[in-house]
This record gives sequence, C-alpha cells and structure tokens, in this order.
Amino acid sequence: MSFAHRKHTPYSTHVKRVAFTLAEVLITLGIIGIVAAMTIPTLVSKIQEAHFHAKWKECYAILNNAFKMVAAENPRMLVTNPENYNPSKEFIEVILSHLQVVDVCGANGNYVENSCDNYSYHKDSQIKYKWSGIAGVSSQYTSLSGSVLSAYDFDNMAVLLKNGASIYFGGSHSGTTIVVDVNNFNGGPNVLGKDVYVISMSDGIILNQYIENLYFKPSGDEGTRTEKEGYAGCDESIGLTSETVHYIFQASGAGCSYKYLHEK
Repeated sequence: MSFAHRKHTPYSTHVKRVAFTLAEVLITLGIIGIVAAMTIPTLVSKIQEAHFHAKWKECYAILNNAFKMVAAENPRMLVTNPENYNPSKEFIEVILSHLQVVDVCGANGNYVENSCDNYSYHKDSQIKYKWSGIAGVSSQYTSLSGSVLSAYDFDNMAVLLKNGASIYFGGSHSGTTIVVDVNNFNGGPNVLGKDVYVISMSDGIILNQYIENLYFKPSGDEGTRTEKEGYAGCDESIGLTSETVHYIFQASGAGCSYKYLHEK
C-alpha cells in the first residue's frame, strides 16, 4: 500500500479541563466576604472623617472671614456681654449679617420667642429646631470619650447655615466660644473631635467685665484655654472623662479643632 493510500486515523486527544468545584467557589466567596467585612467599615469611616475635616475647614474659613469683617467695620463689637461670657447680642447679630443663615434659635435678647432651650416643650418646635440638638437645659453632644458636654457652650444662640452646618454661640467661665457642628445635629454622630469643633474667642479669666479684643482661634491653638491648661491633644485619653464635662475646653476632642484645621 502506497503512502498516499494509507488510512489516516486521527489521534484521539483528551484535554483535561481545569475548573473550580462548587466548594472551592463558596470558600473563596466566603474569604472575600470576610475581608470585605473587615476593611469596608474602616474605609467608609476614613472617607467620612475626611469629609468632616474638609467641612470643618470650610466652616472655619467662613466664620473667620465674618469675624475679620466685623473687626474691620466695627472693632467695638469685639467684646463679651458684661453679665456673663456669652457674646453680646449686637456682636452675634453683626456676625450673622455676614453669613448665609437658614434658621436661628436661641435665648439671647429678641430671640427668646423661638428659643432652642424651650423647643422640647412646644410640639411644633420639636421638628423645626431638631437640627440644633438642644433640649431643655441640656446638650445632646458628647466628647470624644463619651462624656456629655454642658449646654453652656451651645444654648445661647444656635444658627443653621446654608451649607448644612450649625453653629452655636455660647460661653461660660471657660470663656467665649463658637461651637461648629459641620453637618448639624441631624447628621450625627455629634461628637466633639469628629463632626463637632470649637472656636475660642476668650479665655474666661476676667469675671463680670468686658473682655476686649476677642480673638478667633481653633481650640487647642496656642493661647487658647485648651492649650494653656494641657488639653490640646486630639485623643479620647486627653481631657476629662467624667460623665459630664462642664467646660468644653477640658473635654476630650477639643484639641482636634486645631489639629484637623492644619493637617494636610
């Protein structure tokens, strides 16, 4: 038989196909799920923190600009109320004239009729002023370590800004302050050093007198009461950890106001 007439028998080739078993797929998906459960909350938390820090810088710039405009236009406004450490009614009003304000409540002067302090006693106001986080004579804000913050630094005047932040004019023996909640009370978590920050305007050393030349510094900055008395760090272990902290400059998280304003 010639070569040309030979019968060609094709080779029978068996290719082994590699595949995952159902058990292997389920194990892999389980591992991915565990890794995701461990990493996604941390990632989400970091994104949220970055957002809070950016909003804090934005709010500080807005308020600082308003403060500078008041200082340039009418320096005599930069004094506190002689009866206590709250900013004077006139000072608050002129500051607000330089801000984009959506709503206001508080117990200062003409604002007593829509007082944040009293909203919990009026059904209609419960909804309207829920953004303020102030009920009765207590604050619903906490420090970084979980201590309840005193209402002194919140309930003199609360203001809701167009950018969604709420600001609080207040003061006590610790000095005159502006507290900033970058996403207002409704946004949570309402914790000092996370979404809540403090601007110091006086150190509260002089009692029952006008304090001239209010300054404007983030709590924890050089010269603020938080810095001078050793509470400038941004950690839950720095500051008072009692059930209630009466002076916000002593609360854990107060020093975060300076740290996050200047970090890149």
